[in-house]
Amino acid sequence: MPSPAIVSIRALKRSFGDVRAVDGIDLDINEGEFLTLLGPSGSGKTTVLRMIAGFEKPDSGTITLAGKDVSQLPPYERDVNTVFQDYALFPHMDVLSNIEYGLRVKGVSKQESRLRALLALKQIRLEGYENRKPAQLSGGQRQRVALARALVNQPAVLLLDEPLGALDLKLREQMQIELKALQREVGITFV
Repeated sequence: MPSPAIVSIRALKRSFGDVRAVDGIDLDINEGEFLTLLGPSGSGKTTVLRMIAGFEKPDSGTITLAGKDVSQLPPYERDVNTVFQDYALFPHMDVLSNIEYGLRVKGVSKQESRLRALLALKQIRLEGYENRKPAQLSGGQRQRVALARALVNQPAVLLLDEPLGALDLKLREQMQIELKALQREVGITFV
């Protein structure tokens, strides 16, 4: 029996001036699924992700997360985290502080956030790197830290906006395998 849709998109539209970036998309994304949006540059993939995250509002249509219409809700009221192509790590913070950041903002205790961040470090196989700054990491390691920072919040859905685009071909192929393995391990929906 298929899993219920964690994300449902109906008749979603978004324009920027005269350019229709998204034109009436209908899509169901099942719980625990690893879904890839494919299309040429400028086809609206990032715009769809930004609307799911709440960074863009649709002109029309609906987005539901776990059965709740979130189309007009701000990002912080959605059970979604995003990993961007540039990873958006804080350069002045060490790896552990970067991973803990979202938990601390949510008011999670220092002890609990530290425990969860250390567990996330183990999941991404970067134990021993907790005191390094992002500039001291390779591209693949920075990507893993960004993933850990998103996953430590235990979102229902993780959005990945071209997370492999900044990596060379060999590392990109390796990270594709690692992303799928990590998704299976944590059981979170990846888009």
